[in-house]
Amino acid sequence: MQTRQLLQKPEEQKSMIEMADAHCHLSILSDPLIIKGSVDYGVSTIITNGVDTPSNIRTLDIADNRHVFPALGVDPEHALAIEESSFEKELEFNVSMIRQNASRLVAIGEIGLDYWIGGGPRNLARQKKVFERFIDLAIELNLPVSVHSRNALKDVLAILKEKDPKLVHLHFFEGGTEEAKLVQKQGYMISVPPIESSKRKRVISMMPLELIMAESDSPVVGQDPKAVEKSLHYIASIKNMPFEEAAQIITANTKRFFGIYQKTGKKLIRY
Repeated sequence: MQTRQLLQKPEEQKSMIEMADAHCHLSILSDPLIIKGSVDYGVSTIITNGVDTPSNIRTLDIADNRHVFPALGVDPEHALAIEESSFEKELEFNVSMIRQNASRLVAIGEIGLDYWIGGGPRNLARQKKVFERFIDLAIELNLPVSVHSRNALKDVLAILKEKDPKLVHLHFFEGGTEEAKLVQKQGYMISVPPIESSKRKRVISMMPLELIMAESDSPVVGQDPKAVEKSLHYIASIKNMPFEEAAQIITANTKRFFGIYQKTGKKLIRY
């Protein structure tokens, strides 16, 4: 049974708390029941990101634009994996796919820079070319960007400041408090994965709650979107506030950033 059909079936289990997952990769999951289980659990808003041609196609197929919302892009790892002979054609195929489906999309992403991969100046130049190409596309289509940065935050922030897309989400934020101050100044959103660290704790402590979202990054980090609950508990504990209040605010942040109300035309779904 297709994911969309499963999501249309009545929920069998409901949490009292509505949650939102700002970043995951449902195209990797082989069992659609995992997605339905997450929605039934209370993760009623899920942003799933494509990273290359196959995952972008699969992401569009999975998304029902009621609970599961698509973001399409080409991330650094997959940008480097494209054969030189087909690079331009592959890139433009994804650009065309995004244009054709722009009305369904809530963001361009996952895109960004990853200097951990390495590979020398040629690889870095390709990463920047792809990153900038998709930022330009997001500006053209008036869509937010969901950005990947690993060991590259200085260059990522410089490019974002120069290009100046309207809405920016830095997923799995890697920076410390100084970088977080720059992010706050620019009004960018960050999302918190279900992994604790002393650096992440300091960043969450100083960032305004209205600039924070939660993510599972599943199945790469969290097992499935339900892992976002751990991220929400982590944020709530650091902000010294009840879990229910933190979850409500962060879910609203996520819906506002990705324009979920406008995309669905429906009232907020309460669990």
